[in-house]
Amino acid sequence: MKVILGMPDLRIPIWKLGTPIMINQLREIERTWDNETWVDSGGYQIMRKGIKIDVNDVIKRYKNVGGDYFISLDIPTPVCSPPAKETFEYYLKLYEAEIDVIPVIHAYPLDFIDKALDFYNSHPPKVIAYGGVVPPLLHRGIGRTTIIAMYHYLRNKTKNLHVMGAGSPFMRKVFYNADSVDTSTYRVKGAMGMVLIPGKGEKYVGKRKIKWHVRSAKSDELEELFKFLETTNFPFEVNLDNWINRTLINAWVVLKSDYTRRRPEIIKSEEIGKMSLEQIRDLNVCGELILPSSSSR
Repeated sequence: MKVILGMPDLRIPIWKLGTPIMINQLREIERTWDNETWVDSGGYQIMRKGIKIDVNDVIKRYKNVGGDYFISLDIPTPVCSPPAKETFEYYLKLYEAEIDVIPVIHAYPLDFIDKALDFYNSHPPKVIAYGGVVPPLLHRGIGRTTIIAMYHYLRNKTKNLHVMGAGSPFMRKVFYNADSVDTSTYRVKGAMGMVLIPGKGEKYVGKRKIKWHVRSAKSDELEELFKFLETTNFPFEVNLDNWINRTLINAWVVLKSDYTRRRPEIIKSEEIGKMSLEQIRDLNVCGELILPSSSSR
């Protein structure tokens, strides 16, 4: 499974780890590295912040960035909601501009996933992405099973599948048979005074009184981290007092560690992963929805 690290700016030299990286077209970043580079459209930020942007502007920016793959500009939708027609219109414009564009399919009702796949297969991309998975999986509720079931439905119908935001060791266990994943949370945690302990998640090592509801790291946990960094040949200085070094440590742990706990989401994914397409449909994870009769394309 390919793990792609999101890089919001040049302050963290993530490219030195040799892993593929992902940048956001909303930020001006000059490419100075040779790593495989993915470019995100910023669709989630555009929606959340109400940014107005034209797909033609995205095309211009994509053509000026030395990227290898480009995430399509899409309209994120709630779980079990049909896709916006603009999502398909934007993809087609990017595709016709001869950009290696990756369409994003969210947790649509299964009939709409089929329609989306039909559309994209008529203008075939090298990769298809599954988006919007992180918030439902991090909150308790029926949305977790829905996200997992729709993932396996899409996995069974897609040759090369990327899962957006699922690059943490835990998420990689849930989406265990994805071809690629990405994550940027390693940086957020580092800036907030946290380090990732292999197999145990984030622990607080900062000096502030605010600990973000995260338990402080114990001495034995830090010893375990230091030993891990040594045995895996961590290529940077080990300094937990500096947020840049914490972030590099977190990125290294994301890349080099595994998740060993048997959480319910992992077990559920393994169970659904053994099901046929018909069995996944029988789960009726979206309930009795009244779907529009006209195509969303």
